[in-house]
Amino acid sequence: MMNELFGWSEATWHLIDQIGILLGLLMGVSWIVGLPLALLKREDIRRWFTRNRFPNVGAELENALRWDALAFTVSHKELPLWVIGTLKPTHIGLIATEASRDTAREIDTYARQRGIDVLTAHLADPDDPAEARAQTRLILTRLREAGAERIAVDITGGKTPMSLGAFMAAEELGVSSLYVTSDYDAALRRPDMRTAKIHCISKPE
Repeated sequence: MMNELFGWSEATWHLIDQIGILLGLLMGVSWIVGLPLALLKREDIRRWFTRNRFPNVGAELENALRWDALAFTVSHKELPLWVIGTLKPTHIGLIATEASRDTAREIDTYARQRGIDVLTAHLADPDDPAEARAQTRLILTRLREAGAERIAVDITGGKTPMSLGAFMAAEELGVSSLYVTSDYDAALRRPDMRTAKIHCISKPE
């Protein structure tokens, strides 16, 4: 019967059978070896599968008004106050430094007067992106624990390492990141908020 199927000889079928057995053994060995490695390296494997491919860089703001929480890297107050007034979140988080502590306090007061819950984190070193990343992750986690479901991080303020760290935290936790642009009013020495625009740097899928 074997000899008749496809016209192949019994020797050919025997060879195919041996190859199947070999492949089965190899799969069994790879599973036995792979399972302990997967357990030991599970975080590396998770990061590989969930690594960011930046699917929505420069996304439109069609759902901007639905964000219920915003986190800010803080330097000057004008832009955060304008964003808060424009998007009207129910929660905000502030990532400030020693130099921007008073500014963060002003933003805090402005937000609380409008019934907005405020969380604050302070950076010891504004030039350390790792600290900014860690503190932003903490703020985002606490915002979620407070009930926020749609969160964005405004990375406009602060020094460049702060913004980079905050952006990394936003990407890792799957929240949107924003940047605000505006012309500068040289006479008043502050941003011209009449020209301010919100840009979505990245939005999770």
